[in-house]
Amino acid sequence: MRRIGVGVVGLGMGRNHARAFHEYERSRLVAVCDMRSDLLRKVSEEFGVKGYLSYADMLQDPDVEAVAIATPSYEHATMGIYAALHGKHVLIEKPIATDLSAGDRLIQVCKQNRVKLAGIFQSRLDPKNVKMKKVVDEGKLGKTFLIEGIVKWWRDDREYYHANKEVEMWKGTWFGEGGGSLANQGIHTVDQLLWMMGDVETVYGQYSTVGHTIQAEDFCTALIRFRNGAVGYVVCTTCAPREMQETRISIYGTEGIAQLVGEELKIVLGGKVETVAGETLEKDTLAVRGDPHPLQCRDFIDSIIEDRDPVVTGESALRTVEVVTAVYQSALQGRPLRLPLPRY
Repeated sequence: MRRIGVGVVGLGMGRNHARAFHEYERSRLVAVCDMRSDLLRKVSEEFGVKGYLSYADMLQDPDVEAVAIATPSYEHATMGIYAALHGKHVLIEKPIATDLSAGDRLIQVCKQNRVKLAGIFQSRLDPKNVKMKKVVDEGKLGKTFLIEGIVKWWRDDREYYHANKEVEMWKGTWFGEGGGSLANQGIHTVDQLLWMMGDVETVYGQYSTVGHTIQAEDFCTALIRFRNGAVGYVVCTTCAPREMQETRISIYGTEGIAQLVGEELKIVLGGKVETVAGETLEKDTLAVRGDPHPLQCRDFIDSIIEDRDPVVTGESALRTVEVVTAVYQSALQGRPLRLPLPRY
């Protein structure tokens, strides 16, 4: 059986990716990379693989056929381009880029070098979301007209945004993350809405910073018109009280409603209500329970071996970044914006 050699850079979130590749029968975790020497030593010993302080050195390793990038957001596109130029397949944590032009360049370089490019949006592989999309795609809801995306979370100012000097340099900044609550937390919900509803026609956004000492926003709302005629709104904040946190997606159609609240999916058709908890969907979707991150790591490997597109292509991952960017630009300009956005 062919097994793809993988190197992982960025051992915060990347540690989970490393474990997924280590445990999958079609991949071999061969190297990890991080500038923090103590963490690097610990993780490389945990998995029994090579450890690199230098990303450039890891890319020179012939055993590394693919890389997973889980570094700070502003490094994603550049590191992805560098990997592609070395002939490595590329998996990048969200966002795939913080700048649309850099994202375009990343996609172009990967195509020119004939390597796979995938972005991390693991929610597309969550069994609840797969079932919800299936209901929409099969037309069971009728003509969809109203879409809700709610992300009301809490993030502690000191512990999350100012944990140390390294974190302060990029988290919650326009340069480092490309935004605040929407670019980091809400982007997953935006991606789910695009995945289920299709392309966006116009966006009108508003944002503010109300509860944290950060450069970017911690509260954002947007009105989104999809090309299929449906209208949606997104509300995202990291200022919600801990006791009142909420994540919700609702899709209203002329024949029914599908609503995902936390781990519970509710489908209303013909006056009948079907409520399904996440764990019972395993059989329906051939997925595994728990964190869908490993599923996306496996899909990335499978796309290389089977020479097919990954579930989240570079183009679709950048499309989500484009909508988030449009929300911010719309707020700054005080008017709705039509997509696609111009590149500069």
